Amino acid sequence: MASEQRTHEIAQAMRDAIRANRVAVSCDERVSEADAAQLLGLHPGTLKNLRHQGTGPPAYRIPVAGSRISYRVDDLAAWIEARRH
Repeated sequence: MASEQRTHEIAQAMRDAIRANRVAVSCDERVSEADAAQLLGLHPGTLKNLRHQGTGPPAYRIPVAGSRISYRVDDLAAWIEARRH
């Protein structure tokens, strides 16, 4: 239960950052690969490598803001929480 709460809090913090930085977001809360990398604190190339290795957050081949690859905010938050020590 605590993990779900933390995931929700992480997702909300990401939504706040998206609004504050005027990041393009789809109606189902997907962001571009570059924006996802920024939200995760990763270099875009690192996120791309994680995607290719199958170890990154779930990615979608649905364009957002000119990016062919997009990520849902909730998936990013869950991915962060899953890697918590």
